[in-house]
Amino acid sequence: ITGFPGEPDTAKNHFLLGELLYEDSRFAEASVEYEKTAYGYPKHDKSADAGYAALLAYAEQDKRAVAADKPKLQLAGVQSSLRFADANGGDPRVATVLTDAADRLYALKDIEQAQRVAERVLALDPPATADQRRVATTVLANTAFEGGAFDRAEKRYGELLTLTPANDKSRAELVERQAAAIYKQGEAAQKSGNAQDAVGHFTRVAAVAPGSAIHASAQYDAAAALIGLKDWDNAAKTLEDFRQRFPKHPLADDASNKRAVAYLEKGRWSEAAGEFERVASSGKDPKLAQEALWQAAELHGKGN
Repeated sequence: ITGFPGEPDTAKNHFLLGELLYEDSRFAEASVEYEKTAYGYPKHDKSADAGYAALLAYAEQDKRAVAADKPKLQLAGVQSSLRFADANGGDPRVATVLTDAADRLYALKDIEQAQRVAERVLALDPPATADQRRVATTVLANTAFEGGAFDRAEKRYGELLTLTPANDKSRAELVERQAAAIYKQGEAAQKSGNAQDAVGHFTRVAAVAPGSAIHASAQYDAAAALIGLKDWDNAAKTLEDFRQRFPKHPLADDASNKRAVAYLEKGRWSEAAGEFERVASSGKDPKLAQEALWQAAELHGKGN
């Protein structure tokens, strides 16, 4: 290799040097020689194989490295992966290499580069496998959520659900993540003073993920936003549905108070009285129960 750098067989012999080092478990040296073989010569028969072998050598180093050395070593392996993909666009191993790189970059918290590589996986032609697209879409969904781009996160989690078999155990968590992305959009709209949009987002949680853990909070917040908009009819309907769906929820008593407000504003005296009776029957505060019963009596009188 040193004496005859320009000979036609030198690249092939350089590859053999990498192979010998790999067989001797000298993986750090092997990765260096494989990369020289892959990228230090004009394109040759072993270019792609050498580039891929370098990745295998990095993987072996990673298995044996102490925890403190792993991040730096993994990053070097990722950079070699991207180099392989750039140099060997038509190679069938590119999809696997890029998918692994996107996943590793996400684990290394290199968010922007993880997103770029994941997008490359989804743009491959011929397409990546369903499992590879799932990994790439997971990276894009999680990075969007963690970066506060909740509309993009919702879309990506929806795409991820279409790629996930119906009997896959991970579906439940994906549904929860998508519901949380929608709920976060509602919170953002609420904070910006756009109550109508907030209602829309909170209401969509029930439509998209009715079984999600956050469904109850979303429905309660939708009702609260409707009260703020003085939309008493829809607030009452939303709260009535909340009571039917979540009778034991910790927010049930507050929901009764809000229903009473909505009924009072619409002049539905007896229904408002019924809500005050529910507040009284909760028995958590004797003084509050007494006041609630008194108000219930007055409202029943007002309603004849």
